[in-house]
Amino acid sequence: MTSFQQLQKQKSELDLKIAQSLEAAEKIAAELEQARIRHEEIETGTAQIMVLMDKYNLSKEDLFPGLSFSKPEDSRSKNSPPKESKTLSEMRKYFNN
Repeated sequence: MTSFQQLQKQKSELDLKIAQSLEAAEKIAAELEQARIRHEEIETGTAQIMVLMDKYNLSKEDLFPGLSFSKPEDSRSKNSPPKESKTLSEMRKYFNN
């Protein structure tokens, strides 16, 4: 093979690698856009949930009773139940009767 033919072969191989890289970059860009959209939807949904939690005076523990959430510990929180839990139990009693 002449050096010109070798250079043409190398060029075609490099062109193929470039095309493959561009396709991979486009795919990654599309995945990133989808992730950004999902993140925005999650943030919007979380904000809506927080508004409802404030409106109905609910805590995370009220919504997800089996999960533990980290809270700063102080002596007052250990001795008295949170106001939100009492309110939720009152609502349940009211609507169940």
